[in-house]
Amino acid sequence: MKKVVLLLLVMVLCPTLMAQELSGIITKKGKAKRGLVVTMLNGGERTTTDKYGRFYFRNAAPGDVLQINVTAKKAARIEVSEARRLRVYIDPNDFVLNNGVLEQRLPYMALASASTKLKGTVVTRDQIIGSGLQRVTDVLRHHMTGLTVDQTFIGSTIRVRGVNSVKGENSPLFVIDGVEYADVDVDQLLPVESIERIELHKDGSRWGARGANGVIEIVTLGASVGQM
Repeated sequence: MKKVVLLLLVMVLCPTLMAQELSGIITKKGKAKRGLVVTMLNGGERTTTDKYGRFYFRNAAPGDVLQINVTAKKAARIEVSEARRLRVYIDPNDFVLNNGVLEQRLPYMALASASTKLKGTVVTRDQIIGSGLQRVTDVLRHHMTGLTVDQTFIGSTIRVRGVNSVKGENSPLFVIDGVEYADVDVDQLLPVESIERIELHKDGSRWGARGANGVIEIVTLGASVGQM
């Protein structure tokens, strides 16, 4: 019995024990690449390179996938190995990865164009991560039909097209993991990397009068795990 309990503890703790710090430097033509978005796809953790081209993650385990958004149209994807320090050299058509032991030239993967509207009212996590966009309102603007998003000095104004409010108010209701938010700055409330799924409901009758201007429903990573 004790052996079984010990085995279960090892199985539970093993991923945690394997996870270690991971850092890297990204350069192009010998110069540091500042401001590139780097994402750990498995956990959704995201960072940007500093002025020296450096990035850092506290927890990374073999098998995790690292994505570096080189431009709006292409990204470098790297499967994490035992190496804890990486050097990435950006070239126009491909990139070179050096993990301290092996250096190899690898192809980029194509990203969905942020200027192309998706035909539908649902945006998934893969589409969000692939776009490289860093604000919820930018995701809504570029990847969801049926919405108008206007940027002002104060913030963003979101309207559901085709919905006219009798009260003169036209901001949709946000429902995040079942909690309702009206007149909210969603960019301040929610980091984009935490989102699992976004869905637009033009007919918000399910939420009664509160959904009269349409509903934007967001499910986050933690909530989606809890629903499984």
